[in-house]
Amino acid sequence: MITFEDIGSLAAAETLRVLRNECAGSMTRDTSQISAAQQREFYRTRIATGEISGFLMFDGPEPVAYGLLVWDEAGRAWSSTGVKASRRREGFGRIVTIENVRRAHAQGVAMWAEVRRDNAGQQKICRSIGYRTVETLDRDGVTIDVMRCDSLPGHA
Repeated sequence: MITFEDIGSLAAAETLRVLRNECAGSMTRDTSQISAAQQREFYRTRIATGEISGFLMFDGPEPVAYGLLVWDEAGRAWSSTGVKASRRREGFGRIVTIENVRRAHAQGVAMWAEVRRDNAGQQKICRSIGYRTVETLDRDGVTIDVMRCDSLPGHA
């Protein structure tokens, strides 16, 4: 059974860190590994303050994915999601991406995302649920599509 739990404690933030570090290589900005000390500071200054909100996704008792809404200075919500390496290709990427978009839309804003062009799985998910590319850029030799999702057709 799939459930979602808001990241509201240091323990949940540590679970987030472990999941995120498994996905670091597919990130569009910071691909470094995050230490436990860095994560405690991130929780204290970014999550606990509401600058970033997030959740863990569980399959039964096992944390399998995460979603974050990263708010920028213009009030846009940017998506960060990831799926546990050993649980990829089971449909969790689609579920966590849709849940993240729903959370942004529940706050009355579109969801923005940067998706690496070579991340075929996330590209496919985003396009199939209503994201559209608004810009393409190159960052450190990696092609990135800047995408926006205003609605989730068929995913109400």
